[in-house]
Amino acid sequence: MAAYQTFTSARATEPDRTSLLAQLRALDATAGVQHDPGTSTYRIKKATDWTGPQVTAAQNVLDTAPASTPQLTAQAKIDSMDIFDKARDLLILDQFNLMRAKLRGLGVTGIPDLTVAQYLQAMKDKAGTL
Repeated sequence: MAAYQTFTSARATEPDRTSLLAQLRALDATAGVQHDPGTSTYRIKKATDWTGPQVTAAQNVLDTAPASTPQLTAQAKIDSMDIFDKARDLLILDQFNLMRAKLRGLGVTGIPDLTVAQYLQAMKDKAGTL
């Protein structure tokens, strides 16, 4: 049976949801959070009963999680792209890699193919700079 705990945070900014959930799941893999933006109340559930140290740790996570920014939101969207967006973007990567291979065939050096992981990381890096 799920165990719920209600928390209040005095933080002045909305936490980045992805970072917040990742940090809570580092404390307990079954953690989930409910929060209405603009309020200071958070309801966190987990599979087992809460202990005093877990309540303290969860409160610390709530109070110190990074603030939500457009850059962090974009990076989270890249991580959770739907199949259509991922297929479109990886088709573009395939085309870039074909051009790179043709250039290498012409003797141009220093342009290796990009892996899917490198491409997605480059997208996240770019989103972080916007």
